[in-house]
Amino acid sequence: MKKWRQIRKVGEAILVCAGLVLIPFFPRIIIVKLSHWLGNIGFLTCGKLRRIAMANVDVAFGNSISIQQKEIIVRDSFKTFTLVVLDLFWFSVFGSKRIPAYLSFDPSFRNYFDRAPVVAATAHYGNWEAMGQAAALLGKGPLAIATPLDNAFVDWILRRWRKRTGQGLAERSGGIRTLAKLLKQGGRTALLMDQNTLPEEGGIFVNFFGLPVPVSRAAYALASWSGSDIVPAFCKAEDNGLRYVAYAMDPIKIEKDKTSEVEITQAVAKSIEEAIRRMPGQWLWMYKRWKVIPPGAPAEKYPFYAHKYERQNSK
Repeated sequence: MKKWRQIRKVGEAILVCAGLVLIPFFPRIIIVKLSHWLGNIGFLTCGKLRRIAMANVDVAFGNSISIQQKEIIVRDSFKTFTLVVLDLFWFSVFGSKRIPAYLSFDPSFRNYFDRAPVVAATAHYGNWEAMGQAAALLGKGPLAIATPLDNAFVDWILRRWRKRTGQGLAERSGGIRTLAKLLKQGGRTALLMDQNTLPEEGGIFVNFFGLPVPVSRAAYALASWSGSDIVPAFCKAEDNGLRYVAYAMDPIKIEKDKTSEVEITQAVAKSIEEAIRRMPGQWLWMYKRWKVIPPGAPAEKYPFYAHKYERQNSK
């Protein structure tokens, strides 16, 4: 098993290097068509991921849409994610010219640009990577926590590429302290808020598409400590993936001694749900978002991969 992991990592490194050499020199239309082709292949061949995604769409939409509509959403999700990966390479060359040419900011993004300090709350939706890089090119990029990849070489390549656009990255260990310090200095931070963060890891259960899921308290903690607002921000693909538009929702404000961490965290989760409902094919449905069933929740409404929550002792 260990030998197979080493072989896989070498293969991943070769693919990344090949991608960096070849993909940046394809025309934009070829990148888009390639993402559709590879996304369709992924939908047809990745049975496990497709099953997870279909189960998630069932949780979110139930009988309100047909099976055919659900399959379209999942297929689009595969295409969206594939385009994000290809764009990691495509924007790696001439990024300072390409990103502004293919990503624009909706006027609503002033909710983010006109605030400092500010906590941007986003999700694995559209092209979240390109949004951060585009803001950095304007000198208003957020500092985000970098989750290291298993493959150290690939991780190093991607970190170098992100930093070339001026995007700030904080190490995961002690990352929240780093973000808090920056906010106190009037800076900007960004958090991906659609991941499973258990209570012992700093999460709290709030409703998402009608079922409780664990969501990080980090946005509330950082905003309340620094006196900043939380601005939900997203980057959607338009024109069949040829370009992107980043937009922001109304800021979520914390009133001292009036708003609780549950209310604020719920508001963040609601903003992500709202973005997904607008364009469901833009979200990463292959992620096990409803993985944990809290006490008292209706287990029968959760997807097949879910398990009951059992608190782990923090060490």
